[in-house]
Amino acid sequence: MNFKEMLFLTYSSLRERRTRNALTILMIVMGCGLLVSLNSLSQGLINFVDQNFKRILPNQIVVSNTDKLQESSIEGITNKLEVLFDQNVTFVEKSMPLNNKTITYLQGLDGVQSINPAYQGVVMLNFKDQSQVTNVLAVDFDNITDIITTVSIDFGGGKATSKNNVIIPQKIGEKLLLNSSDLGQGLVKGNLLKSISNHTSMVTINGIKDVINSSSKPNEQNTFIVSTLLNSTGNPIIDNSIFIDIDKGKDILEKTEDYDLLFITYNDIGKVEEIVSKIQKYFNNQVTILNSLELVKSITKFIVGISTFISSIAVISLIVGSIGIVITIYTSVVERTREIGILKALGGTNRVIMGMFLTESIFLGIIGAFLGIIFGFIGAYLLLSGFLYFLNLPLSIYPVFNMMEISKIGIAVIVLSILSGLYPAYKGSKISPVNALSKFS
Repeated sequence: MNFKEMLFLTYSSLRERRTRNALTILMIVMGCGLLVSLNSLSQGLINFVDQNFKRILPNQIVVSNTDKLQESSIEGITNKLEVLFDQNVTFVEKSMPLNNKTITYLQGLDGVQSINPAYQGVVMLNFKDQSQVTNVLAVDFDNITDIITTVSIDFGGGKATSKNNVIIPQKIGEKLLLNSSDLGQGLVKGNLLKSISNHTSMVTINGIKDVINSSSKPNEQNTFIVSTLLNSTGNPIIDNSIFIDIDKGKDILEKTEDYDLLFITYNDIGKVEEIVSKIQKYFNNQVTILNSLELVKSITKFIVGISTFISSIAVISLIVGSIGIVITIYTSVVERTREIGILKALGGTNRVIMGMFLTESIFLGIIGAFLGIIFGFIGAYLLLSGFLYFLNLPLSIYPVFNMMEISKIGIAVIVLSILSGLYPAYKGSKISPVNALSKFS
């Protein structure tokens, strides 16, 4: 018997028992399809997390010399005594100095592109009759795009002009009832108060000590023009802080030469772990390091763990499908006992009989794997669309189909089908032609 005749007999057997074979294939399709769908969804979710966290902290490591960033959850405070005694304002002592010596060392690390120091503190922000206690980050506005990649500001007058501008996140602006129509275009050269009078976006910023001291009066040096309302970036440090010039911030916050934060930009993602390790060693693990790469790794491990657990359910479906192949092929052996006897009487060897039934199981596996992959492609979009629709989540998540992983799933399904057909094929090959034909005499 040649290979062509073997294929013909296999096709005839599959066609004669098409209902049973269709149900067996369906079980394989469900298991394979679920594995493909879950694999592509988990890859899509990992890709979504990776892209968003890189946008939050693009090529950036944030080093803080405090155990916890200073923060406040106060909303709409107008009474000075409330500011004085409110427990939500957190002041944290420094643990390690971040000074020019530190910056010089860090700039020498391989992979570090630039370092932007910043002062951080709590201030009272006033706009018209609205007040808000908020975080402030004092940075060098010449390098502001290294910290906030989405901002684009032209101060016109250069360094002298930028000192009198403030960048306010949109969520803080909403609390102050500050609209985009109120924004100015930066200060012009000349008298500060005269320039401010031409804009409605005038705000005052005062340190907490100045607010508590009733004798202090706001002066023109603490008056700023809102240059832009910053859209949400997803970075809590940026979205909950206003930004002012580093020299002005140093005066308002009464800071020394020691900085509170360092924004480190790197040019080689492969050296991030080495940079972080050297920073930790230099500071004896006494600084807080915020690194998007580590966050992505942690979340990725969680996603992989969840997807692995769910995928185990799909594997069970595949096992059920393989049991279906065992039952289908074994039943086919029993039903075709006379045919086996005739083939052996005509000179068919055990190898030929075994090959005939193994070919049948391989066909079931190939058809099931092919249809399962197609079902997985369609199912991934249906599952994701349904999930986002019912939870009303406006997220841009798309399945990512890794052809290498999908090929591995397809091969695994076919191999499992072959293994499932081994035992019934072996049993069929061992049937004696005398015994097989004597049952029908």
